[in-house]
Amino acid sequence: MIPGIVRRMGERSYKGCEMTKKRLRVFLSALVVFSILPQALEPKNLAKVNAVDILRVKAGSGPNEIGIITPSEANPEGPMSFALNEKGEIFILDQENSRIQVFKEGRRIRTIPIPFRTFMDIDVLPGGKIVLLDNLTKKAVYFLEPNGKVIHHLPLAGQNVPYAPEVEGIYSVHSGDLAGVWLDLGGRSVRIASLEVKPFSDRISVSGRLTLDGKHLMRAEKIGDVTAVIYYSQEKFSRWTQYTITFDLYLAHLLGLWSDRNGRIYLGAFLVEEPKASNIFVVLTPKGKELGRVKLFVQKMPHEIHRSIRVSPDGHIFQMALDEKGVFVRRYSLTN
Repeated sequence: MIPGIVRRMGERSYKGCEMTKKRLRVFLSALVVFSILPQALEPKNLAKVNAVDILRVKAGSGPNEIGIITPSEANPEGPMSFALNEKGEIFILDQENSRIQVFKEGRRIRTIPIPFRTFMDIDVLPGGKIVLLDNLTKKAVYFLEPNGKVIHHLPLAGQNVPYAPEVEGIYSVHSGDLAGVWLDLGGRSVRIASLEVKPFSDRISVSGRLTLDGKHLMRAEKIGDVTAVIYYSQEKFSRWTQYTITFDLYLAHLLGLWSDRNGRIYLGAFLVEEPKASNIFVVLTPKGKELGRVKLFVQKMPHEIHRSIRVSPDGHIFQMALDEKGVFVRRYSLTN
């Protein structure tokens, strides 16, 4: 059985939908590495962290619940993604119930209907507009008003996106010359629309992922069994600097790369030492100095969550996961 956290990097299989070759390779690798559910490891060099569950929701279809599905033959699924806004609200993509559930201070404050159940990622734009991604069925990005009304939708395939299922996620840059809505294709990003939901006739493609302020590019790759390298560009993207991160345990795969408004870099890694596993975040300054490592929850439930981690502009790490009690969102804050 494969833990949900292993599949969160994009291995997703709706009934009748094809799985890309890239995702299939990751899925098969997970089958080889994991024969039983992981247990938590205790890696070294951990920072002092304040971890708080800011939301607990029961699984179901009720007005205050989040849908999950546990079919006998298909892939178990939880909520596919979640997003945060500047007001401290949490937007959970409850695709099983065709809605977005919005929570603040631990309670649901509103429900937003969505037109389909096949969306797999979400982002919230300034002013409250919502962006939804479906890379397998509709193969498009949908833009919604805060009340759920569809404003516009754009096909993924086009300039610099030859194959829609290659798009792994969406994110937005809110300032600078490169502000807009971006498609995440793993090793590169493509800008598809402005923050005002106007399509770009010229889709810019850049290497890696833009930082929160839009001034730098960053990307990461696994090298060998215990090493990752972060590539971080200078402003204007004219030169790149490499930061090498070494782990004490086998690096199965990278969970992603994020930044905050202070320029700090967050690298997520999934480490294993059979039959145990650990999710570790390494926090760095823009100059590559390590500030500490944060251990995150390892989900044992088999339900897939495509995007389970977010980093807020002020540097808090948020994780959405499932346990026997339902869905929860945990916030991790460095205290040193």
